[in-house]
Amino acid sequence: MIKKYLFAISLFVSGMVSAQQDIGYTMYRFNNTIFNPACAGSRDALSAVAIYRWQWINIPGAPRTGSFSIHSPLKNDHIGLGLTFTNDRLGVTHTNKIEGNFAYRIPLGKKKNVKLCFGINVGATNYRSTLSGVQTGNPDPNFSQNVSLWIPNIGAGVYAYSDKFFVGVSVPHILSNSLSTKNKVWETGVADAHQYLQLYATAGYVFSLGKKVKFAPSILMKYAPKHAPIDFDFNANFIFIDRIWLGASYRLSDSYGFMAAFNVLPQLRVGYAYDLTVSPLSKFTTGSHEIMLGYDFEFKNKSIVNPRYVRYF
Repeated sequence: MIKKYLFAISLFVSGMVSAQQDIGYTMYRFNNTIFNPACAGSRDALSAVAIYRWQWINIPGAPRTGSFSIHSPLKNDHIGLGLTFTNDRLGVTHTNKIEGNFAYRIPLGKKKNVKLCFGINVGATNYRSTLSGVQTGNPDPNFSQNVSLWIPNIGAGVYAYSDKFFVGVSVPHILSNSLSTKNKVWETGVADAHQYLQLYATAGYVFSLGKKVKFAPSILMKYAPKHAPIDFDFNANFIFIDRIWLGASYRLSDSYGFMAAFNVLPQLRVGYAYDLTVSPLSKFTTGSHEIMLGYDFEFKNKSIVNPRYVRYF
């Protein structure tokens, strides 16, 4: 039991100090608002998406993450608003984050079917560790009490999209906040842990391969300057009759996976992804699971979502 808890804590500390801190989703393309506030309102409807990820099955204390986002354009179509909530559990540490998103949208082109969006987000993250539940064998004052702290942050992003493509750049949290407390639980050596700035860049396109088949590749780049190397997620999906999604993904030097999604209705979609790690953790885990549920609501007086039209982003 001691080894299990200490393993979980070591994962948390090493992740916060030297690796990519933000949660990685295989089905990120179905909810870009998680890391880019400029995407608020981009589905041109009141849109809600929930994603749950159970990472590294069989490893005690491994991450389990749930996120929920809701966003919509206003009556003034130039403005989009959104709200995102994320809960992450890793060992004895629980993280809750809530963010409000604002986007200003500019139609481009003769048909105004391309929109350029600028966004900002404001939010706060709560880090809570039940350290008193850790079994250390010998008494350790660093684990004698629980820890909880709130950290505010801001972010910004740019996003452009149409019914055929999307491209965006964002910094979800700009402030570099310290996570150390008076009992120094989150300090490693001489360097205390921080919530570091991370840069995201993403792009995707839909190619028509015929009347009933489309090919939709996408890419996501993540980078924490001076603290972690550039990380890439590659995604490729085939879309059949605008209802069935089948695809594969690869996260550079980390994992590969398979995913499927189904548009039960033009407004309702469900999805599942399964990842297999290629890192040394592959000796201890059978993979990771991820499920997604999304729905686009129609307004009573303004049918923003056409029942015969399926959005790909």
